[in-house]
Amino acid sequence: MPTTSTRAFETSHPWITFTFETRALSEIVWAHLGESYSKCQHLIGAPLQPRVAWDLARVYMRRGALASAAIEGNTLSEDEVNDILDNDHRLPESQQYLEQEVRNVLAALRSVRNEVWELDGSFRLTPDWILGKHAQLMTDLDVADHVNPGAYRDVPIVVGPYRGVPAEDVPYLMEELCKWINSILDDAGSKRHRTPDQAFFLVFFAATLAHLYLAWIHPFGDGNGRTARLIECAILAHCGLVPWVSTNLLSDYYNRTRTKYYERLDAASRQGDVAGFIAYSALGYRDQLREQIKTVQAHQRMVAWINYVHEAFQHEPSTDTARRRRSVVLAMPDGKQLTRKQIRYLTPAISEMYDGTSDRLFRRDMSKLIELQLIEETTPGRYESSIWRMDAFTPRPEFGAFAPVLERLPGDE
Repeated sequence: MPTTSTRAFETSHPWITFTFETRALSEIVWAHLGESYSKCQHLIGAPLQPRVAWDLARVYMRRGALASAAIEGNTLSEDEVNDILDNDHRLPESQQYLEQEVRNVLAALRSVRNEVWELDGSFRLTPDWILGKHAQLMTDLDVADHVNPGAYRDVPIVVGPYRGVPAEDVPYLMEELCKWINSILDDAGSKRHRTPDQAFFLVFFAATLAHLYLAWIHPFGDGNGRTARLIECAILAHCGLVPWVSTNLLSDYYNRTRTKYYERLDAASRQGDVAGFIAYSALGYRDQLREQIKTVQAHQRMVAWINYVHEAFQHEPSTDTARRRRSVVLAMPDGKQLTRKQIRYLTPAISEMYDGTSDRLFRRDMSKLIELQLIEETTPGRYESSIWRMDAFTPRPEFGAFAPVLERLPGDE
C-alpha cells in the first residue's frame, strides 16, 4: 500500500489492508479445507451418466442462483423457480422482478461457465470484468436513481449498520483488490512451489477474500452481495481444481445460515476477524460437499443396482414374466418394507401387469426374486429390496453372512 498520501478509506475503513495471515487459521480449519480438496477430487473422478450429470449441474446452478438472490430478500422458492424455468410459468406483474433477479444470476453464472471453457485457466480478475458482471446482474431491474448497472457508485452508501468506503476511493480500491487476488492466484498456479492441495487452499482464500473485500468496499449502489458471491464462484470455477457443480455451493450455504453469514461479515470488519469468516466458509463448504457427495453416490448406487438386476436376469428367458419381475424389483424403494398389495400397485405400469392375475402368480414372482437375491421377505407377506448389496464398502451386519466366502478370495490358495 502506498504511504506517500492518505486516502479517506484509511481512516474510515482501516481494516481494508489487502493482507491475510494464514497462521491465524486453526488446525481444524485446515482439516476442513483438506477434506474439501479431497472431496472435490472425488467428485472430479466420479463417473455419472451424462443425463444425470447434466441434471445435477442444473439443479445446483439454479439452487445457487436462487440462494444468492434470496440473501438479498428474494422470496421465490426452488419449486417456483423450476416452474418458471421449466414450464414457462409467469408471475404477476408486481412480482416479476423476483423472477428477473434469479434469471440475471443464472445468466451471469452461465457466462462464467462459458468463460471457463474459453479461457482454460487464464482467468484474471479485473475491474472491467467485475463491472460487466454487475451490469448482467442488474439487467432489466427497476433500480434507484443512485444505482448505475455496470458502473461504480458516486454517492455514499449505508446498508443497515454498515457504511461503504468513500465513493472517491472505490476505483482505486477495486484496482488494488484485483491486483491482490490475482497475486494469490498466481501463487496458487506456481506448480514449481505448490502441490495441488496447497493450490486449492490458496484459491479458496482468494475466492472468500474477494467476496469479503468486495462486501467491505461496496462499490455499487445495489447488487454488491450478488456480485461478491459471483466472483467467489468464478474464482473457484477457473482454478481447475473444483468441479463446476461444486463452485456455487457456498451461496446456498450462506443463504441457509444467513444470520451467521451477516454476523461473520460484521465481525470481520468490526473485530478484524477475517480468519473467522474464512473458517465459517470452510466449514460450510466442507458440509455442502459432503451433502453433494452423498447425492452423487446415490445416483451411482442406483446405476450399479440396475446393472446388477439386469445381470441377474441374463440367464432367464426373455419373456413378459421376466420383464414384469425386473420391473417390480427396480421399482421397489430402498429400505422400505412393502406388502403384497403395495407391490402390486407400485406404479401404473406394474398395476397393469398384474391386472387380472392370480395371487399365486404374484407369489411365484416373489419367490423367484428372492431366489435371485434381489428382494427379501422380511416378515411373512412383507418384502424389501436387496439394493443394500451394492454397499460393498459399508460396514453392515448383513455382510457377516458372506464371511466364509470372503475368507477364500482368489489368489489366497
